[in-house]
Amino acid sequence: MLNVIDFRKYAPGSPEPGPQRPPVDVEAGFAELASCVTGLQSKARGDIGNAILMLDLAAQHARGIASRVSHSAARKDFDEHIAIIERLIELARRMAFNL
Repeated sequence: MLNVIDFRKYAPGSPEPGPQRPPVDVEAGFAELASCVTGLQSKARGDIGNAILMLDLAAQHARGIASRVSHSAARKDFDEHIAIIERLIELARRMAFNL
């Protein structure tokens, strides 16, 4: 069997010399990882806040459109949908505040 590999020869703990990894400063690694996570969380909060502002602006525009609808039943239905959307935006705003 020519394709058999002796894994002991390549194992990381093998006594034979081979390329060794440099020692890792674990605390520095944790600090860098924590910094990256904090940065990503901050960016995510900002992105969520911007998305909520855009949704709020869209709801305001929808209110303006609803005021131009001449059919009263259609306007009432449209207003009800907008009210639901505005409640959901407010919920999203409260949830984002808790992040």
